[in-house]
Amino acid sequence: MSRMHLSDTNLLEILNLPEYEQALSYFSERKAKKKEIVFPTDQGEDKVIVVKKGRMRVYLTLADKEFTLSILEPGDVFSTHTRAYTQCMEDCVFLVASTENFRRILMQYPTFAFNVIHVLGDLLHNSISIINGLVFKDVTARLAELLLNTANRRGIATQTGLKLELGMTVEQIAMMVGAARQTVSAALADLAEAGIISKIEQGNVTILNLEKLHKLVL
Repeated sequence: MSRMHLSDTNLLEILNLPEYEQALSYFSERKAKKKEIVFPTDQGEDKVIVVKKGRMRVYLTLADKEFTLSILEPGDVFSTHTRAYTQCMEDCVFLVASTENFRRILMQYPTFAFNVIHVLGDLLHNSISIINGLVFKDVTARLAELLLNTANRRGIATQTGLKLELGMTVEQIAMMVGAARQTVSAALADLAEAGIISKIEQGNVTILNLEKLHKLVL
């Protein structure tokens, strides 16, 4: 399982630079409520979005299961012409441009294009990692990998361990690792009982034994 956030490249920060003022003019701003699906796949809209505020989940559906590919955070970019769904995890604000206008931006600002390739490359890597995890790793291993990747990105060192501000419910974590909520809840309880992590409280968890958590991924 790759990191939740797509990339260290923040396209929103780039668009807000003075030299990108014309590029920013190609976008319009929209808002969506928590749990709202943005640009459903059956509508066939061909847009490019850049998240400005909030988080959006990118996922695929197969039969009665959902597989989360990644979480879009402010500065991340995504295209609506894929088969993936985008759903707001909280109230969101995002920038929208037609693919034609986005193509103009890429032609006018070659440096911006490199940043977009970086972000989309991370999404592809994320998708392959998730497929690999679903095929070859059990739920505990996938969960451990999610926690470790989050720790590498934004773990906060404390006296007791690495604190992670996941900002997700157990149900949302289950969506990330492609498992049932009950299964993930039981796995988290087992990790807490083993002294590897603390209990999740208000979307926060602390890794108490990093070495043991690493061993679960191998």
